[in-house]
Amino acid sequence: MMPQPVPFPVGHDAATRRERSSAVPIAALRGHDLTVAERSALLDCYATPDRTFLEVAITHGVDRERLQELWFDLFLTPSRR
Repeated sequence: MMPQPVPFPVGHDAATRRERSSAVPIAALRGHDLTVAERSALLDCYATPDRTFLEVAITHGVDRERLQELWFDLFLTPSRR
């Protein structure tokens, strides 16, 4: 007898996770003067936390120091409005 696959609990499919996780970084980027490369690099940092800032910066052609400053300013110490 073959074992039956175990179903994932409701809300654990890829689309639901993607929709849930995409709202946070996109909302944090609104209202900031960023280039397309900087925005892409920040989203890449958010999506792949196992990569270093240097790897992401090289991939997107941005300065590592600028990317790191943006990351800390936007995601770790959000501005108060």
